[in-house]
Amino acid sequence: MKLFKCCVYSILCFLVSIFYSCEFSDSNQKKPEEDVLQLNTDSRPVVSIDTFHNALAQFISGMDCSYFNAESSIDSLYWNEYSSHVNSAFSKMKEKRLEPMREWMMNISSEKVNDTSLVFYPFSGADFLHANYLFPEANDYVLLAQEKIGGIPDIASLKNGEYKNYLNAIDVSLSDIYKRSYFITKTMMNDTKEGAELNGLLPLFYWFIARTDHEIIDVSRIYVDSFSTVKKSLSNSGTSEDLIEGVKFVFRKRGSEKIKSMTYFNCDISNKGFVKNPEFKEYLSSIRSSNSFVKSASYLMHYSSFSEIRELVQQKSNAILEDDTGIPYKYFNTLEWDVNLFGLYVMPIKDFSERRFQQDLKDAYSEGTQYKGEIPFSLGYHWGSKEQNQMLYIKK
Repeated sequence: MKLFKCCVYSILCFLVSIFYSCEFSDSNQKKPEEDVLQLNTDSRPVVSIDTFHNALAQFISGMDCSYFNAESSIDSLYWNEYSSHVNSAFSKMKEKRLEPMREWMMNISSEKVNDTSLVFYPFSGADFLHANYLFPEANDYVLLAQEKIGGIPDIASLKNGEYKNYLNAIDVSLSDIYKRSYFITKTMMNDTKEGAELNGLLPLFYWFIARTDHEIIDVSRIYVDSFSTVKKSLSNSGTSEDLIEGVKFVFRKRGSEKIKSMTYFNCDISNKGFVKNPEFKEYLSSIRSSNSFVKSASYLMHYSSFSEIRELVQQKSNAILEDDTGIPYKYFNTLEWDVNLFGLYVMPIKDFSERRFQQDLKDAYSEGTQYKGEIPFSLGYHWGSKEQNQMLYIKK
């Protein structure tokens, strides 16, 4: 009997120990969704691409029309001509500018700049293209400009002449990118105004994302609310005109599972713009440290009326790559920044005042200790000559 009681007691103790052991173990387990957040990239579940948005990007960029050809007859003769033209234009641009630019950037920055950082690109227009080639490993890109986002028509419902006009309008709007590397503001404003065939920058983002070999996972309209929080719009019809609106693309490089994003905000980043939308300035102040890129920016940050965005770029940046149209040389304290000068610095082109010429920058180029070499590509206003300049400032 004693032996029986002893056995029962032992069994009960064993069961109790298992119960408390399991309960303790469960209390320290992370919830499934927390586990997902902690997983590394290699073990994350595969994310599906968005078939429609990828087909749209492929169509707009002249790469593939089969998705829409199934619903509406695409003129094969026109499509082949359009596709051939775009392929040729992009190939030339890639060979002469984009690939040399990428190789140059890798050589001058690989040991100094963290390429996976956020890319901050004020005065960008729709130019995801150059930002991506300069910083291809970035996780996120934030672009800021005054051109409206617009929309895209229902391609499948367009008649033969209508989709041709639409694709031709996209191609015409890109002609300055093909030739000069930048959008001319007045031309772009005219191309994207109300009633214009293009009606906004949105199709250009699709074009750039497809041509940089990315696959789209999601596209959403967003806005910055009065508490400086980015929220998804409930519809494409927009939100209050007093709030800053944007569009966000989530995508990945073809063949990769690394998720990336590009966000464009239609905004005024002058000092007056920040007075009107202080919540947007607060949002920009909250973004993580970045690599900033500025080109062909009309010398706006030379003016006191753009002092706040100038200061914000310097505050948020670990590195800044710019030409002379960006932040003036005099604002970079060499105790805080390593200065690397490239190319050749000359007088601004005739479209801009000679007062934008920076004598101290010219002296720095001439003196030589900060000069680091030539530029093997054309990027910026002096596209018609070899009088190109680029500056890489790295925060100490």
